[in-house]
Amino acid sequence: MRWFTKVRERSESRKVMRTESSWRVTVFGAAAIIGGLLLSSSARAQQTAGTPQLGHEAILKARAMVAGEPVLRSSAPLSLASSRDRRQAIDAYWGTGLSTADKLALFDQFWRYADARYAAFQGVMVDWVALRDQYRREIAAGVSRGRFAGIMNHLSLALRDSHTQAFDVPVNIVSVPQPGVPLLALSAWTYDTAGVCETALDDGSALVYSAIPGHPMGLQAGDRILGYDGRPYRELYRQLLGEEVPLWPLWWGSSPSSFDHSFVMAAAMNWPFFQTMDIAKHSTGKVVHVPTSNMPGIIWYGFCSEQLPVAGVPKPADFYNNEFVSSGIVAGTNFGYIYVWGWLGNAEQDFAQAVTQLTQVQHVDGLIIDFRFNNGGFIDAPLLGIAELASHPTATIGYDERKPGGGHFSMQSLYPPSQFLLDFAGDGSRVKASYSGPIAVLVGPGAVSAGDLGAFWTTFLQRARTFGKSTSAAFTIPTQDSLGTSLNLNPDWYTRVGEANAWAVSANFQYLTHREFPVDQLVWLTSEDVAAGRDTVVEAALSWLRKQR
Repeated sequence: MRWFTKVRERSESRKVMRTESSWRVTVFGAAAIIGGLLLSSSARAQQTAGTPQLGHEAILKARAMVAGEPVLRSSAPLSLASSRDRRQAIDAYWGTGLSTADKLALFDQFWRYADARYAAFQGVMVDWVALRDQYRREIAAGVSRGRFAGIMNHLSLALRDSHTQAFDVPVNIVSVPQPGVPLLALSAWTYDTAGVCETALDDGSALVYSAIPGHPMGLQAGDRILGYDGRPYRELYRQLLGEEVPLWPLWWGSSPSSFDHSFVMAAAMNWPFFQTMDIAKHSTGKVVHVPTSNMPGIIWYGFCSEQLPVAGVPKPADFYNNEFVSSGIVAGTNFGYIYVWGWLGNAEQDFAQAVTQLTQVQHVDGLIIDFRFNNGGFIDAPLLGIAELASHPTATIGYDERKPGGGHFSMQSLYPPSQFLLDFAGDGSRVKASYSGPIAVLVGPGAVSAGDLGAFWTTFLQRARTFGKSTSAAFTIPTQDSLGTSLNLNPDWYTRVGEANAWAVSANFQYLTHREFPVDQLVWLTSEDVAAGRDTVVEAALSWLRKQR
């Protein structure tokens, strides 16, 4: 983990501008970052052989690594003003790349692998063969490295699965959106490049819930980014998707609402494409139009988790060192509160210990579990702590995989429901503890993978109620050793496919990927609350808990 220690030391405080010009993307070798991408997950897999791992730990740590380095700002950046300009920049910025024969081989291998093994064709409209024919003709005629990355990004994006990804690491992960760099940013969790933390609202605007002091665009908590150049941002990001601009992602949501959320929440990061940012100012109620030329370049800022501070409850201490759990009692109440940001490291035990401490030792009157940001991890890690809250065994889900030689919808059992019984720990042992108090579970699109699973399993608890927005709905299991599969296309590429799909025992065996998470009370951050330092979702949960006494 030595490479990560460097990241942590250099990015402990990210509320500063970084516009140094002493480093070039090309110096940051793809082999080095891929080594970092694989290091933590492979080491963990050796510790728990055979346990499926979900989540996005590798790409999150890669973003942190990039955020810890200065980035060159060109004195004469390529224009990104029009569709034609963007296509020319995509072709020019990263050069030619692999030979046409190698590009075709890489494309064919990914397409065939997904065609045979992708397990979530249910619930998504895609003509997979037509995409192959369309893109293959274009690649055969000769495309640049940037255009090929865009093709592969949008091929995987068409399957609408948070675990199905095809990224050229130097293009999609190491390069950073800025003037002249034609990358469409999405998923603004952890680190934002525009000096703010932002979230998506239902009207298609991006709400700023935190910002650097004296922001060059005048952005403050409570402001909403409506769009650019007089056009709504939702319209603009969809246009850029239609142009198949290469992506700068963490993940995209698998359900329709979380997919949209993952793009809208990154509105501020995509300022390099536009001339004027349209901002609804909370302080005045007016809309102002601020030139994007005010931006000095990249402004790294974080940690962004779509969660405002809660009095009396610390947030997890060190996300990048697998410290994912923290807990406390909300100030002025007897309600316990638990953050869980991931399911790797000691998260399984830490979560269970927090549940025990609050419910069995401190005897809280109610409990809030905050899963709004949870990047996933090991598939069974949430079960132990949730079992301490459950009162009786309940069948929840099973997993199916593709049937060899069958069509896109031909499935067979991979893991039966007996492996995911509520009230049992991940090792199959019965947990005798239970909790009879009310439980508020906070959810949102930042809960992905095993984060989806933890949130879903709490819905089976007798007195639980969910608050927030749909989770990512990424109930697939990606390519990995525990499935006996691998997809190593090229040293510069990070690729995987969702190879198993969860189905719900209680919902007529419907597959869960792409389906909206069943939130009991839809509520999200508001301008008024974040401007006052209040978390709207937490306030809604507390209001409900007070009524349960």
